[in-house]
Amino acid sequence: MNAERAALCPECGEPLSISVELDEETNEIKIVFFCEGAGDDVFAFEILTGLTNDDLCELTEEGKVIEKKMKIKLLKREPEPSEDDEFEED
Repeated sequence: MNAERAALCPECGEPLSISVELDEETNEIKIVFFCEGAGDDVFAFEILTGLTNDDLCELTEEGKVIEKKMKIKLLKREPEPSEDDEFEED
């Protein structure tokens, strides 16, 4: 993936990884973005697309548009621990 066009972690600047999943409660297709950078920071959010697999089955002709309301939910965000934080744990 071209890093210039990638979604970047706001904590460390590394490209975010992506997983496409099905929400168990709503049956919506969701896209989960998360950081797997080398540091100890944490950043993850999900986009609930509003689409279901049934909606995808209705896409039978090119150019057809399905409008749905999407939701974005922050799952977790923690900055890289500072050196001061590490000394406090000892």
